[in-house]
Amino acid sequence: MGNLFKGCLGCLGLIILLLLVIGGCTAYFGAKEYNKTEESVTEAPAEKAPNSEDNETVSGKEETASEEKEAAEKGSWLSKIQEVAASNKSKTEKFDEVSLYAQDYNASDSERTEFENYIVNEYKNGKYLADIENDEYMLTNIFKAEVVDTYHDHRGQDNTPIALFAFDFWQNTKYTYRGVDDVNSHEVKANEEQMDKALAKMY
Repeated sequence: MGNLFKGCLGCLGLIILLLLVIGGCTAYFGAKEYNKTEESVTEAPAEKAPNSEDNETVSGKEETASEEKEAAEKGSWLSKIQEVAASNKSKTEKFDEVSLYAQDYNASDSERTEFENYIVNEYKNGKYLADIENDEYMLTNIFKAEVVDTYHDHRGQDNTPIALFAFDFWQNTKYTYRGVDDVNSHEVKANEEQMDKALAKMY
């Protein structure tokens, strides 16, 4: 009877010891796992917040892309005019080719504004008919004036001062270049009077 009691106590002691070992292991490994999770949360790199430097970089890239686009556009029309000017075609044929090219040319807003300022300045400086034998110069003037005129005409703005100015500038350049009118002809002077009226409304 005493041996049986001692045996039961021994079994009970082993069970308790086993439970303590299992509980200790669980607590130990659970704590270790928790620490790992905590470390991974702590060590996770913070997401970089957008700052003004990033915004400036993006803005700078957009400006560069815009400048490159404008340079490419200028290169295309300028090379076209140089090619036509250097050809053996007659002045009328050269005019026709550049005129058709201008009608289909899709200028950006900034480029069109540059064309508008250019033709106004060439007229104000008295240069636009000073060298009518210069094919490249005259074809450039014809091209820019027609791009401006076509843009406003397609938008129903052909009665705005800049559209009226561009049309008369184009007419005088066209007819003097092709030898139809003399630079001092009545027709040219009449168009210049109209140009002066348009300028008065613009400035």
